[in-house]
Amino acid sequence: MSEKILKKTAEYFKAFSHPTRIKIIELLSENETCVCEMISRLNLDQSHISRHLTILRSMGIVEDRREGNRVFYKLVDHASIEMIKRVKEKFTN
Repeated sequence: MSEKILKKTAEYFKAFSHPTRIKIIELLSENETCVCEMISRLNLDQSHISRHLTILRSMGIVEDRREGNRVFYKLVDHASIEMIKRVKEKFTN
């Protein structure tokens, strides 16, 4: 396996290395959500959420779309939520 693929794989897993990013993925697995709703549901400020969304977007886990001045995000890497569920099961048993 090439070094480039190994580095990309490591970057992908780093995207899951913060609890806020896991919460965002779980939230987006329910449905498309605007940042303003994430602020209230996650009880975090906009800049904090945006930083995490940038990482998730760069790894192709989420996508965004603009509607006026609102930005909506949706989960596009559905394997990511399955991976999170499996790992969480490991720690809840």
